[in-house]
Amino acid sequence: MIRQNQFYGSENSQGAAGGFLIRDWTGRFLQAASFNLGAMSVLVAEATTMRNRIKAAVQAGFTDIHIKGNNRILIQAVQRKVQVPWEIQVLVQDITTFLNRFNKVIINHIFRQGHSTTDWLAKFGLSIHSTNVWNVVLPRDLRRVLFEDNLGRTLKRRAS
Repeated sequence: MIRQNQFYGSENSQGAAGGFLIRDWTGRFLQAASFNLGAMSVLVAEATTMRNRIKAAVQAGFTDIHIKGNNRILIQAVQRKVQVPWEIQVLVQDITTFLNRFNKVIINHIFRQGHSTTDWLAKFGLSIHSTNVWNVVLPRDLRRVLFEDNLGRTLKRRAS
């Protein structure tokens, strides 16, 4: 069964953070995580988040994986459609090595508005100093965002 994995990175003046969400093939919640990554670009944060999530999926024994992310450069680099930017070359090598362990891999680009839960998780990561992983008991705000995400509601574009 294919596990759905969404990942997202976020950046502000204090640093970068990541968040990921794992669902089963029916869309049922399995795990979520938020973590602060310190000073780095959003590209490196998203590549780090993608690598860590795929590594965790390998360790959990998943055989199939469906990955969704909004960073088109990273997605196309992993798919070998564009030259890998130098700052994420090692991370993309790690990602490729982990992906080779799966029987089936699907990787899709989605727009940021398409994953409000991982946007929330990454933004939450900016406010913490360690890694938070949730498997069963979720914070109320995360439950709300996940519920709205399951209903198909998307992020509203914020004015700049």
